[in-house]
Amino acid sequence: MRKLLWEVFEIGVNFYQGFLLTYFVYAYLGDKRNKRFCKSHGTFFAILLAIALSVMNHLTIFEHFYAVIYSAILFVYAVIFLKGTLLKKVFAAILPTLIMSLSSALIANFAAVIFKTDLYSILSTENIDRFVAVIAVQLFMLYCVVLGIKLLKSTEATNGGLLRTEWLMITLVLSISIVIAALLNLSSLNSDAHNSRLFTVIVFAGIVLINIIICFLVVDLEKKNKAVRENEALRLAREYSRQYAENAAVQYDLIRKMRHDFKESFSVVYTLLSDNNTEQAMKYIEENIGCLAGKEIFVQTENDIVNAVINAKLSAAKSYGTDVTCLSVTSFDGLDNLDLCRLLSNMLENAVTACMTSSNPKKRIYLKISSDDYSYTFSLKNTVDKSVLADNPKLNTTKQNSSEHGFGTQIIRDIAEKYNGRCDFYEEDNLFCCNVILYR
Repeated sequence: MRKLLWEVFEIGVNFYQGFLLTYFVYAYLGDKRNKRFCKSHGTFFAILLAIALSVMNHLTIFEHFYAVIYSAILFVYAVIFLKGTLLKKVFAAILPTLIMSLSSALIANFAAVIFKTDLYSILSTENIDRFVAVIAVQLFMLYCVVLGIKLLKSTEATNGGLLRTEWLMITLVLSISIVIAALLNLSSLNSDAHNSRLFTVIVFAGIVLINIIICFLVVDLEKKNKAVRENEALRLAREYSRQYAENAAVQYDLIRKMRHDFKESFSVVYTLLSDNNTEQAMKYIEENIGCLAGKEIFVQTENDIVNAVINAKLSAAKSYGTDVTCLSVTSFDGLDNLDLCRLLSNMLENAVTACMTSSNPKKRIYLKISSDDYSYTFSLKNTVDKSVLADNPKLNTTKQNSSEHGFGTQIIRDIAEKYNGRCDFYEEDNLFCCNVILYR
């Protein structure tokens, strides 16, 4: 009976840990469709993790390096169903595993010191010492998970984001911590010395403290990056607000001129028709239709920055004899203005540059921005004289100062990745095409 109760207790603890660690990943990253934990397949992966924990507990008294299996399960869950970049998902999968491993190792060694017994007894013997240690581990894990979620979720509010190198370095620190903890615990299992175990407890406490500091470091880096992004956003906003104001003034002057032209044109057409000179009237109308087409406003959305970027870039393209077509939604809810500015600027800059150097008399640019309940699609096509991807498949810059250019396509890819979308470059019918999907 006692053995059965211990089995039920152990399985209950494993399911508790499975749900706690899986929920940590869900709470930090969030579901791609903003679904609740259960509807985002969180329950399935929590049960899968609990089964893995139960199996490993029967195979070994402490997982050590086998804990990578738990991170793998959490990583698969994050990749398929949750938001975030790839490195962010790796971080989210490793951190809870590290919390569980360090909590178990720290409390187990501490309990061995307090109860004056060996670590093997704490990890495997069915007695009150092990029961107290297991309960203490679960409480300590709960505290660390709640603290971790609180700290990391506070970084989401800053909307700063870490650089890839920063995510990589932080993830490496966590991975190294797991390796050190595993080696240290293996050493503690093979040692019966009380002083040695006390030293091990102190080292484990130091590792825990280091990783708590890492969490605070993530928060500070997010805040720093937010400040950098806000400064860049303000600079770009000022620039494009200036361009928008200039475009508005130009458009106002065009409207005034068009009103004057309309009056004169109607007068001419009326006179020609009064004289039954229909052929001359038709010819005059055809000539003026071409003139009016050159004075059209390309886009008018609810977003001033989008208006400024598109109108400025397409105006430049049209001045070089490029036929321009633009279709766009009016609202861009859920997308950051800076990201919109950077995405459209780089997409259009590449297209305008290509058309400026093109010798095709029928060169054109086609921009379509559409949306549905879940995503935005940015589709841009421009004329090319010859295949770009055949000569330059990696889309490296062809400008002379490559150190200051060549970031356009990478910026487009980064923004697509940030919104869990995708970016495709392809060619069809002598047109270079860039298609970007961003999820809300």
